[in-house]
Amino acid sequence: MLLGGALFLIPIPYFIFGPGAAVDLNRAIIVPHHSPPPSHFYLTDVDLLPGRPAFYIAAKMLPGFEIVRRRDLVPPNMSDRDLDNELVDAMGQSQTNAQIVAERAAGLPVKVSSSFVVIRTLPRSPAARCFQAGDKIVKVNGHSLHDPGQISAVAASKPPGASFTMTLLRKRQSRVIVCSTFRYKGKARFGLTGTFQTEAYSLPIHVQYQLPKINGSSAGLMFALQIYRTIEGIDLSSGRDVAGTGVLNAEGKVLPIEGAREKVRAAIKVHAVIFLVPMQNYADIRSTRGITIIPVTSFREALRSLRRSTVGSTDQSYI
Repeated sequence: MLLGGALFLIPIPYFIFGPGAAVDLNRAIIVPHHSPPPSHFYLTDVDLLPGRPAFYIAAKMLPGFEIVRRRDLVPPNMSDRDLDNELVDAMGQSQTNAQIVAERAAGLPVKVSSSFVVIRTLPRSPAARCFQAGDKIVKVNGHSLHDPGQISAVAASKPPGASFTMTLLRKRQSRVIVCSTFRYKGKARFGLTGTFQTEAYSLPIHVQYQLPKINGSSAGLMFALQIYRTIEGIDLSSGRDVAGTGVLNAEGKVLPIEGAREKVRAAIKVHAVIFLVPMQNYADIRSTRGITIIPVTSFREALRSLRRSTVGSTDQSYI
C-alpha cells in the first residue's frame, strides 16, 4: 500500500507527455457577429503528467507517451505549482497574441504595448540592484520590446560589464535606469528571470473563448487562424479540416513547442487532413503517415501554405 502511494508521490526529474486531444475551435472561439466558414480548425494538446515513478513506468510500457527531462523544460527551482501558474498565464497571453495578429491581418486598428515583467533577481547580481519583482521593462537603449528573448539577446550582445539604459514601469510610474551585466555561467547576463507579455489596449473585436481545461502557449497559431477566417468569412482550407500547433508572438512569428508527436496523433484521431507545425519541430514528425505536415515560421506563412496546399495522398508529408 505504501509502495503504491509512493509511486504517485515521489518526484523524479522528468515530465511525461501523454496522448493529447484535439479541440474544435468552431465551438471554442466566439467572434461576435461572425460565424466560422465551412471545415473545422483544431488546436491540439498533450496531457502533461508530473514526474512520478508510476507515470514514468507507464510511459515506458505504453505507446503514445514521451519522457522528457525536467531540466530541458523548466528552471531547476521551479515547482509544479509555479509551472501550473506559468502555463495559465501563457494561455492568456496566447489568446491575446492571437487576437492581435488576426485582427491586424484583417486590417483592423490594433494598439498594443509589450514588456518584460521581472519575477525574481539573482542575489548579488546587477539586476538585484536595478530591479524589483513586478517591474515592467518596456525599452532597452530606447528600443521597445517585441520578442521574449530580446532581454537575453541584448545582454549577450556586449561583453560582461557593459551598461544598458532601460525604461521601466514600477507601480505605474515610469523610470529610466542604467543597469550592467555580469558573467554568469560563462555568458553576459543581468541576473533576472521574468515573463514577456503583450497587452492590447485597443482591440476592435473582443473574442470569447470557451475552452476545456487546457493551458500553455502552443495554441496561439491555431487561435489566430480561427479568428482570422471567422472575421473574414474565408474558407482557408477549401473545406478540409486543419489541425496544428505553434506558439505565436504578437508580431506573428511562430515559435517552437513541446510534444509534437503527441499532438499530431491527436490530429489524426479527428481525421484532420493538414497539420501545421513550427519549422523547428518539423523534423520530429515529418515522416508521420496519414496526414499532410506543413512546417511554418509565421502566421502569414501559414495563410499562404493553406491557400496553396493541395492534397494528393495523405501518406505523404509536405516538403
